[in-house]
Amino acid sequence: MTASTTPSYLHYGADFADIYDTIFPRTTIGPGELAWLSGHVGGGKRVLELGVGTGRVALPLAERLAEGGQPVEYHGIDISTEMLAQLEDADTAGRVTGTRGDIVYDHYGVDYDIILCVCATISMITKPDDQARVFVNAAKALRPGGTLIVETHNAEFVQSIHGPRTDITYAVPYPDGKRALVSFSTLDHEAWTIDHCWIDNGTTRFVSETSRVTTLRELDTYATNAGLTPGARTSGLNGAPISRTSGTITVEYSKPSENAQQSQAAS
Repeated sequence: MTASTTPSYLHYGADFADIYDTIFPRTTIGPGELAWLSGHVGGGKRVLELGVGTGRVALPLAERLAEGGQPVEYHGIDISTEMLAQLEDADTAGRVTGTRGDIVYDHYGVDYDIILCVCATISMITKPDDQARVFVNAAKALRPGGTLIVETHNAEFVQSIHGPRTDITYAVPYPDGKRALVSFSTLDHEAWTIDHCWIDNGTTRFVSETSRVTTLRELDTYATNAGLTPGARTSGLNGAPISRTSGTITVEYSKPSENAQQSQAAS
C-alpha cells in the first residue's frame, strides 16, 4: 500500500499511544458511564471491545464488574501494538485480554454476549464499505440474542460547531501545570481531520486524526443489512437523551434470538 491508500486508522495508535491516557484519561469514564455500561454488559459472560486501545473503557469497566460480583470474560481487539502494550502495562489485575487485529478484515471469534464499539472507533474507519464490514463481522461474532453497542460522534453537533466554516481552532486547558490541547479542525462534508498540538509545560507534540462523520441513518443501515435490529439510542455512554449538544451518540443493536431466526426462516 502507498501512503495515499493506507487507512488512517493504521497509524492512529502509533501516533497517540504514549500520550493517549493523558489527553483522554480513564477518569472520563465516570460513575454515570460505569453504571450505564455495567447495566448492559454485566448480564453477559463474554464481552468484546473493538478498538480497545489503552483500555480507556475496558479497564474501569472490567474493574467495576469484578468488584460488583459480575466478572466477565473481557476481550479487546486493536490494530495498534503500541496501544495494546499500554493496555497490558496498565492491566495489573489481568482482567482484559488484548489481541492485535484489524476489525475491518479479521475474524473476531464467536458467541459474544456483548460487543462494544465505542469512543468513535467506527468513525475512525473512513470508508462506508469498511464501516459496513465491521457490522457484518460483529453480527457473525455475536451469539443469538447478543447486543452490539456503538458510540460515535453526533453528526449534528459536529456540523453545528463548524457552522459555515470549513476550518476552526479551539483549545482545551488541562489541570496540573501549563498544559493544553490546541486543535485545528477541518470538516469537508463527512471527512473530518483534526491536527492537534499537545502542550505540556513547555514541550509540544503534534498528532493528527482523521475520521468520517457518520449519521444515525448510516449506522442503522449497516446494522439492518447485517441482520441486526436497531434499538435504544442515547447520548454518550451514560444513557442521557440525545440533544443538539451531545458530543457523541450511542445505539444498541441486537441479534435476533434463535427462536426469532427460526421464525424468520419459516415465514
